[in-house]
Amino acid sequence: MTNTTIELESEALAVAIHEFQVATPGLQTCALVYGVAYPQLYRELRQWLGQDMADQRLSLIFDAHSEDRRDQYGPYLVRIAPGASKPASLLTKLARCCVDDFRGVSFLFSQLPLGDLVAGLRERLDVTCDDRSEWQMKFFDTRSLAVLDRTLSVEQRRAYSCLVNEWWYIDRYGSLRRITGDNATTDSYCGPLELNEQQAVSFIDAGLADSVLHSLSLTDDDLLAIFDARTRYRICEEALAGASEDERNSALLLADRVREAMLSAQERSERA
Repeated sequence: MTNTTIELESEALAVAIHEFQVATPGLQTCALVYGVAYPQLYRELRQWLGQDMADQRLSLIFDAHSEDRRDQYGPYLVRIAPGASKPASLLTKLARCCVDDFRGVSFLFSQLPLGDLVAGLRERLDVTCDDRSEWQMKFFDTRSLAVLDRTLSVEQRRAYSCLVNEWWYIDRYGSLRRITGDNATTDSYCGPLELNEQQAVSFIDAGLADSVLHSLSLTDDDLLAIFDARTRYRICEEALAGASEDERNSALLLADRVREAMLSAQERSERA
């Protein structure tokens, strides 16, 4: 994606959020930032918003700071006040981050005060499965949001998303997605989130393509560099969909299958 494209898309996202802010003045707008995607952003925001954390503009979901405590790898919320007649500069900055790395930023619109929203998100971190395993739900990585939205039951989804009016994120294909909540004034959710075996498998399978692409990045980075991120994922996803049971039980066989699919895609591109 070129810098010009990023600017155009981030401007459109910022305008859409600003228009939603104007249309829903009773809601608070917050960006949920995944520090792994932008470890230095927390430091920049602290300098921008001021060091006093008591004013409830910047709040950690949990702390995962660097050794010098200046960079932040954990998730945190940033409250974004609406601009008067155009998107606020803070919104513009965070919209660009969102478009630049789709994993890293999502936007929540809620009636809850920032402190209650932070507490509610912390309550939603814990997951238990039928086999008694325990997970952390990484809703701050937007790749998890799509799986949550399609995997939870209607009752689970309603309870899990009740703390927001809407939750916006960009999916890995560049489309803006919106999760609709109940817009509650109080959060009644009580964790942990309980997943049955089928739901747990859905989350595991959803991470398979990223896992294979990570493995290939260590051995075939030149091949991966031929394709943009969205094309890489599409090729990988299509290749994995046709994998046999034996292949699915072997990381090496899966990597070989995706590598062959990418080589075939490269050959088709060169012949075109």
